[in-house]
Order: sequence, then C-alpha cells, then structure tokens
Amino acid sequence: MANEAKHMTKNIEKTVLSALKYYAIFHYPLNAEEVHGNCGERCSLETVKEILDDLHNRQKVYRHGGFYSTITGIQEITLRRQKGNTLALDQMPKAKKVGNFIYKFPFVRFVGISGSLSKGYADNKSDYDFFIITEKNRLWICRTILHLFKKITFLAGQQHKFCMNYFIDTESLELGEKNQFTAVEMASMIPVSGAELYNEFIDSNPWVRNFFPNGFYRFAETDNVKEKRFAAKSGAEFLLNVLFARSINRFLMKLTDAKWRKKWSKKNYPMEEYDLAFKTTLHVSKNHHRNHQKKVLNRLSNINEYR
Repeated sequence: MANEAKHMTKNIEKTVLSALKYYAIFHYPLNAEEVHGNCGERCSLETVKEILDDLHNRQKVYRHGGFYSTITGIQEITLRRQKGNTLALDQMPKAKKVGNFIYKFPFVRFVGISGSLSKGYADNKSDYDFFIITEKNRLWICRTILHLFKKITFLAGQQHKFCMNYFIDTESLELGEKNQFTAVEMASMIPVSGAELYNEFIDSNPWVRNFFPNGFYRFAETDNVKEKRFAAKSGAEFLLNVLFARSINRFLMKLTDAKWRKKWSKKNYPMEEYDLAFKTTLHVSKNHHRNHQKKVLNRLSNINEYR
C-alpha cells in the first residue's frame, strides 16, 4: 500500500510539473487552484499544495506571492501576470460586447472568447480572439461575410478586436485535434452567445475531461451567456438561403483555400504543415498562420527546457 501511495504521488507530481511547464511557455505562473485544475491526475487541492511545497523546497519549482512556476525569474513573471490579469478584467466586458455583436451576423450559432484573454491575460497589444460555431453547411458563407466586415474595421483601426481565426459548424462539433493545447483552449474558452449549442459542444468533446479530471479552474465566470434570436438576422438568413445554394459555400471554401495556399507558398513555409495551420474543410476553418499549436507542443516536448 505504501508503494502504491508513493507511486500515485509521483504521478501527481509529474502532472503538476507538466502543467507548470506548459504555462511557463507563456511566462504565466499559476496559483495552487489553477495547478489543481490543470493537473492530469484526480487528486485533492490539499495534495497539490503539499506537492508544490515539496517541489519548492527541492528547488524544482519557484514561488512568489502565491504563484508557482518552473521559471527562475518568478517575481518578474508574477508581476507581469498581475498586470495582465488587471487589464484582462478591464477588457473582458468589451470583448463580450464584440462577441455579442458577432453573434448577430447570419448563420452564427455560438461565439466564445479564446486566446490569451480567456486565460486572464491581456496587454496593450492584445487581440480579441473568437471561436465561432456556424449553421451546418453555411460556415464559408458566414466566414466570408464576417471577414468582409472585418476589412471595414481596418479603417477605424479596430481590426484587433475581431480576430476570428477558428470556425466550425454544427456538423463538426467534435474537435479532430485532441492534445493538451486544444484541451486548454477549449476548457478556458469564455462562452458569450449561444449557450445551448455551447453545452452540446462540450458534450461532444468528453476527451477534454481526461486532461482536467479535477475540473478546469477558469479565470472568468461563464454565466449570463446570451441566447437570443434577432429578426434582422433571421431575415438575412432566409434571403441568403434563397439566393445561395450549398454550392456557393463550397465555392467560397475552395477560393479561400487557394488564396491561403498561395500566401503560405510565397513565405516558403513547409507545405506539409499547411493542413495543421490552415485546416480547411466544409465544416472546419482554422487560420493560424504562425502554426502556434505546433510551436507550443514542440517546446513542451522538451522536458528539460523549463526546469
């Protein structure tokens, strides 16, 4: 029994370190509750606190002001986090307002805040990142309309508030990429509009719970999610359904894909990485030109880099 308990403690310690290393990539220290929420082994908060104390005493983890990290400069990144948290709290209502505005566009069925803001961090250069679910077989019509509108926002210098880089439709609620990066992004997402579909989306991805058996500790509450119908939106959808057949949706997908492939090729990026950075199907559109997911997972795989 003693050996079994020791083995379990070692497993929990490993996942505690894994959580801290993941967020160290972003220079973001965690408090004990957040470590517990990101721990891949089911355990109590008290157990996590004891392991953090032990790791700190062994100088494998650094602590400052109730925050922990595998980065030695813990004071500097803690101050950075605290400033970022304050700004994120200020930006969150504004981002939700933008998200509610996006929800009014034709065929949008769910809008959620993703990116650094959903994790509780913002700075003066931060974007408002949104994850969007559209009506079935209307993703590319919806995306095209939204991005035509975004071009107008450049005139007012507000384009950073409309970063819409990930779309799925109601036909593809289960995410194809199941890893720590996508699990964190999904668990930390702040739903803005479309509560009913959000719950269906969560239920379609039960694998996320395997990464967070203790329950993900969110930075922001997810209450007061809008669930409204707009007469103008319904009217616009009716007209678009009459005017445009499903073939237009496919045409817009192929047109966008050709444009992205051309840009990717011009920058001499490896074409074998294109499908991960620019996932383009009838039911999914992901536009991450810097292939952030791959960079994060590659850095995380080097277990000695963030000791």
